[in-house]
Amino acid sequence: MYFFVGSSNPTKLNAVKYATQEKWPDAKIVGYEVESGVRSQPMTDEETQTGALNRARAALVEGRRQFPDLNLEDCLGVGLEGGVTPWKDELWSTVWAAVVDAAGEVFTANGARMKIPESIAKPIIEGGEMGPVVAELVGIADVRRKQGMIGVVTREYVNRTSEYGAIAKLAVGLWYGKNWSKNAK
Repeated sequence: MYFFVGSSNPTKLNAVKYATQEKWPDAKIVGYEVESGVRSQPMTDEETQTGALNRARAALVEGRRQFPDLNLEDCLGVGLEGGVTPWKDELWSTVWAAVVDAAGEVFTANGARMKIPESIAKPIIEGGEMGPVVAELVGIADVRRKQGMIGVVTREYVNRTSEYGAIAKLAVGLWYGKNWSKNAK
């Protein structure tokens, strides 16, 4: 299996590896820098989901371009997008994963919601982007390519790879199980 990921960010590539290694231990995970088509800091669930879907579609196109001789059934595009979304009077984190297969079928999953601490939420609401905001607060360069905000606020109890990995595994699992009803009574 080839999983073409719409990012070259190591945390996202490792998340897809985490999501697929049990079923496909020899899977090839290939990342591509593609456009999400949304703001660098998605501000709603809809925008974050759109970013994940755009990344998955673009990664599949790039992967098929780079590996034109692969069996199309062995290739998936995967997009992961982190964003924020308002809920009540608070700002919450949101993560979307999208999987697109060669037939154009789409499978999405969402999760990892948590209230964003006020010291991070306020600068985001004022136009900042989560990664740079957190990096400046804690003095860790390029935090989004490392443990992410989740790793900082949980003191590495949860990191961005495991957070995104669980959601990616769900999206890939929905693709894998897409014909489940053929065995139902």
